[in-house]
Amino acid sequence: MTVPVVILGAGGHARDVLDVFEACNVAAPGRFEILGFVSEVESDWGRDVNGRPCLGGFDWFEGDPARRGASVVCGIGSTAVRRRLVDRCRERGLGFTSVVHPRAVVTKRVAIGAGVVITAGVVVTNNVRLGDHVHLNIGSTVAHDVVLEDFVTIAPGVNVSGNVHVGTGCDIGTGASIIQKVRIGEWSVVGAGAVVTRDLPPNCTAVGVPAKPIKQRADGWWRAV
Repeated sequence: MTVPVVILGAGGHARDVLDVFEACNVAAPGRFEILGFVSEVESDWGRDVNGRPCLGGFDWFEGDPARRGASVVCGIGSTAVRRRLVDRCRERGLGFTSVVHPRAVVTKRVAIGAGVVITAGVVVTNNVRLGDHVHLNIGSTVAHDVVLEDFVTIAPGVNVSGNVHVGTGCDIGTGASIIQKVRIGEWSVVGAGAVVTRDLPPNCTAVGVPAKPIKQRADGWWRAV
């Protein structure tokens, strides 16, 4: 059965998500019908994005009733903006699909939530739980017994060791490493190339080797993004 899909956003990360869907269709022709992109940015409307149309804004879903049957994937890199757009979809009763690149390695012992995106070269081993709208980017690895809560972003080249718990909305920067048994509090940011060797609190930004918090935000900061 072919799944009609709309990608939220029309920027670079959304194009990466399109690549994953197109690779899936090469491996299994007709699996997805990629309708195009929906964007909050009015200047995107009507333009061609890597051969697919930007259909318009959220009002596009209010047209033909069949459009509300399309599955949605959020192609936004920012965890806070992704959360906001997903909430707008939920208000409209829209459904979500997940997509795994055929050149990713994901074992059968991985629990995958709704709206998850797993790109090329990712390796996810066993007894891992990926929450809703988690994005795993190119060449990242996730070892055994890891929990990534909803809306986590794992950037390219990140290595997550076993028994790590990453809280909701965290953004782990390119090339960062997290050693085993570490917990990272919700809505925290880990800078590119950082090495996390101990637990981090919620709502912080941590950088360096070893990673240390350099900024603390108030609870709920992401709601204002």
